[in-house]
Amino acid sequence: MSEADRFRHLQDEYFVEADAAHFRWTTTDPAFAPVEDALLAPWLDDLPFPCLEIGCGEGTNLARLGRRGHPIGLDRYAAKARFAKGAVPTAQLVVGDAAALPLRSAAFRGVLIRDLFHHLPDARGAAAEAARVLAPGGVLVVLEPNGRNPFVALQTRLVPAEAGARRFTPDTVPALLDGLPLESLEVTMSQGFPLRRLLLHYRFGVPAVGRTRAGAALLAGLERMGERLLARRRWSYTVVRARRRA
Repeated sequence: MSEADRFRHLQDEYFVEADAAHFRWTTTDPAFAPVEDALLAPWLDDLPFPCLEIGCGEGTNLARLGRRGHPIGLDRYAAKARFAKGAVPTAQLVVGDAAALPLRSAAFRGVLIRDLFHHLPDARGAAAEAARVLAPGGVLVVLEPNGRNPFVALQTRLVPAEAGARRFTPDTVPALLDGLPLESLEVTMSQGFPLRRLLLHYRFGVPAVGRTRAGAALLAGLERMGERLLARRRWSYTVVRARRRA
């Protein structure tokens, strides 16, 4: 088995089934859903429709896009797509490969890719496909974890299927997009010290800690303090926004 095949097998083994608990944690948990809202709102709120999310998983981002319209979500795993359709009735779901999208060119004015590239053996191919289905003037938003962040680095140790994130830095996504028909590329670092992502994690954390007013205020304050101490290029998320050239 080649290295690429082993990498794909690990991803398939970990992600093939829908994770209902993850969906609830990121969309309705009173302690953590606001953390996701703070990360995503600045980027999702102005994504134009028709809008596609590539690698939508259980639909946590689609649920937010669905408040504004009727997004389309694509995922490699049928179980996740079925779950997302039930969880986000306003969305249309497609099962397919991010590196060979079963969608026509220039069909979308907005394309979202979140936490996907580091799971793919052919991230460059997926980036090219995202540009292909984006209409001229359309907006592409990509969010990827930064392997230089201490919390991200810890997560890659706790979850072997996340190990690909170790290779990702603030320069990785712009490099993947380089040479594609995109312009006005902007790179922003977000959530510098994501303490709540670890301490409130639905599997290996204690979410109840953040469900009290005092607990939530304490954790948010510690995150703000950590952000002041950590260099911006080591913040946890790299967010890239670009437009498709006319």
